[in-house]
This record gives sequence, C-alpha cells and structure tokens, in this order.
Amino acid sequence: VAAFLSLPGLNSKVISLTLCGLIAGTAASLMLSPMEALRIRMVSDSEYAGKSSVDAMLLMVRREGLSSISKGMPAMLLKQVPYTITKNCSFDMLTMTAYRILREMGYALTTNVKIAVPLLSAVAAAILSCISSHPGDMLLSLVNAHEGPKRTRDFAKEILHGDGGARGFLVGIKPRFLHVILIVTVQLTIYDFAKRLVGIAATGL
Repeated sequence: VAAFLSLPGLNSKVISLTLCGLIAGTAASLMLSPMEALRIRMVSDSEYAGKSSVDAMLLMVRREGLSSISKGMPAMLLKQVPYTITKNCSFDMLTMTAYRILREMGYALTTNVKIAVPLLSAVAAAILSCISSHPGDMLLSLVNAHEGPKRTRDFAKEILHGDGGARGFLVGIKPRFLHVILIVTVQLTIYDFAKRLVGIAATGL
C-alpha cells in the first residue's frame, strides 16, 4: 500500500486519507450489512418483533433465502463508505488547516486551543459525514424493511422519479443530524484526546 501511495500523483494526504477511508468503510460494510438487515427488519415488521436475533435471522433466511441478509450491501456501501471517508478525511484536514492558520496568525497553540480546534472540527466533520451518507442510509432502510425482490437500484429509481426528485434522498436528514453529530463529535474528540494521552501528536499537528 505504501509503495502504491508513493506513485506520482498519489503522494497526497487527501488521496491517502480517502483510500484509507474507502478500505475501512468497505470492511465495515461487509461486517455490518447482515446485522443491519436483521435490525431494520425487526423494527419494521411486526412478525419479527419480539423474536430473538437468531430466530429472526432464521425466519428471514427461510422465507427469502440467504440473499435476504446481503441484498442491502450496495446501500450499505453507499452509506458507510462516504460516511467513513468524509468523517476521517474532513476531521484530519480541518484540524490541520485550523492549526496552520492559527500559527500563521501568530496564535500560541495553548491547551484551550487544542481543545477547541478538534471539537469544532469534529462537529463540522459530523455534519459533512451525515450529509454524504444520508442517501445511502435512507436506501438501506428501504431495502431491508422490504420483503421481496426489489433492490437498492429499484428504490433509488423510485425516489428519483418521485415528486421531490433528488431531494427525496434527503428526507429525514434533520433528526439524523442530531444523532450523527452527537456520536461523531464525542467519538473524534475522545480519539484526539486519547492520542495525546499516550504521547501521540494531536490530529492535525
């Protein structure tokens, strides 16, 4: 991987972070997709409510085959890959840019600055990652809540041809903002603090 990233045109921090996010997001999608299919079905279909995870999974497979736990993979990739890339890449680049601007303006990087910069960068990264991943999150819910042969592309076409057009992919994003902002801000802030606690330079420095 290091040799690949050293090729001309690829020796860029943004490209490196994007590729790392792509790999991590894809790996997370492969692991999470079956569980997301099960979780969504258990909260959207009364026949699955109250069953244990094992019983619900067996019911899905018995009714729809093994494809029932993997049919949401395209939607999962559309959600998780943009989410991971945007969250990690934007946090690194925003903190790095903020610290550089502060140094150029002659500000001392005090403890308070090292708290404020990652906190504000984490909030911004959370907002961006919510926006980039919401269409995939919406499609994932639709695909896994539906028992039948319809796939991600079918639901995407329905949304695009609906009254709202492409704006239909952003339905429900407001309540999700609160959810994602809380999770990502806490996660990235703790991550940055933990790095410094064990002697690793703060993100962006």
